[in-house]
Amino acid sequence: MADDIFVESEWAPLKECVYGSPDHWVLPVFHADAKLRAQGEFGKLWEENQGRAVKDVAPALFEEFSSQIQGAIDLLRSLGITVHVAGEISAANRAFPRGEDHGVETGWMRDPFVTIGNNVIELAPRSLFHRRQRFAIREILAGTMARGARYFAQPDCGADDEREGPGWGYLEGGDVFVLGKKILVGHSGGCSNPEGARWLQHMLGPDYVVDIVPIDPMFPHLDCVLMTPREGVAFACLDALPQGLPEFMRDWDVVDIPKPLAKAHMGCNNLVLNDRTVIVPSEEPLDIVATELKDRRFEVIRIPYRVPCMAGGSFRCAHQPLIRR
Repeated sequence: MADDIFVESEWAPLKECVYGSPDHWVLPVFHADAKLRAQGEFGKLWEENQGRAVKDVAPALFEEFSSQIQGAIDLLRSLGITVHVAGEISAANRAFPRGEDHGVETGWMRDPFVTIGNNVIELAPRSLFHRRQRFAIREILAGTMARGARYFAQPDCGADDEREGPGWGYLEGGDVFVLGKKILVGHSGGCSNPEGARWLQHMLGPDYVVDIVPIDPMFPHLDCVLMTPREGVAFACLDALPQGLPEFMRDWDVVDIPKPLAKAHMGCNNLVLNDRTVIVPSEEPLDIVATELKDRRFEVIRIPYRVPCMAGGSFRCAHQPLIRR
């Protein structure tokens, strides 16, 4: 019998998760949400091929992407972790919410939902290409109700690029950190917003405290500038945190990650398996992150993940836990 759904913290042992698909990648149409993520040479490829499948415009790049996503799935399963892989999105739902296809980004499944305690929550992303991701995992999420989960959905924000004011809350899973009963929500101005954090506090109730963490607008999400591999240890791009880390983290052991490493190589966006083990991409620029982890007595697993990182999302962006306890 399957274990009950529950996520205790960012560093509790990962036992089950949803992971991105290696099979589909269609470059989103350039709206503000996509422009925030496109960068470097890949950004040029993206801009020139909006709405086209990567498999068609850059076959070798797609093959590397697919191989690296599948390699991560295979690794997690070899470690005994249950992995659910995102499915397809129907043609009709690819046109959600306003009749035009904004692309398929199901290689990165952090953003459409979050698990906090035994609450599985479909979120209302600001990014248009994130809004349809839920349709690739709806059956997986609905199945958690039979396993002790309380299944909720944040009010959807419709077909507008964005709205502000009461009732127009946005949340994306990359902004949400679960640190026991403390929940952090990143706020760059381009993804999650304070109204979304207010809704999350209301939904969770008084057992949890939801705090907003402002971040530099050049980064979409909090997990682009923060990693918490165990209680008392943080890897953070301090230059991207205008108000610093939350007060309760001020006396933690903090490794400062430079902005270029955090932005171009997703230096903070690694996969914490438990409070002793972290998966870090094997590409050379991330050697410094691996070394700092090893200096703190973490076991570090390295596998290739160049293409997902290049596209703006490493291991944390690719998965969302269902069980960490």
